[in-house]
Amino acid sequence: MGLSKTKVQVLDAAARESQVLASMFHGMSREQMLWPGSYGWSAKDHLAHLSEWERMLFAWYDAGWRGENPAVPGEGYTWDALSLLNQAIFEKYQYAQLEHVMADWWDTSRRLIAMTNSISEADLFTPGRYVWTGRGTLAAFVDECGPNHYRWAVAEIKKGLKFRR
Repeated sequence: MGLSKTKVQVLDAAARESQVLASMFHGMSREQMLWPGSYGWSAKDHLAHLSEWERMLFAWYDAGWRGENPAVPGEGYTWDALSLLNQAIFEKYQYAQLEHVMADWWDTSRRLIAMTNSISEADLFTPGRYVWTGRGTLAAFVDECGPNHYRWAVAEIKKGLKFRR
């Protein structure tokens, strides 16, 4: 799916895709939420991954408002080394309790929508508006850390469930 072109599209996509993901894990047993699947990650691990990426987005945005240029995607990581960053995220949360991870994702997904809603259309869609986005837009980062990431997680969790059948 392409990137959103308006604030309404970003918000609609985030709400819709978070609901798809929430419906999926509400229909899963605790055991299914903890089964290792794609990448050896469980559904719980995917939710922890999503929450951490949303928290990183919030930190980048906040730093940008302070006029700072945060390390994106993370201190010591480049876009070419995302697998290393994602592995570090997995290791950070692999022993977290399922209930905590689920509550955390509910919080960060709601915060993503609230943050996006509070930002003007111009600030979302002006390329290079924030130093840390490079030539990109904040909306593209919201799409990638939110709805597009949720779609990816749904697909990966489905693969993991099929693997267990």
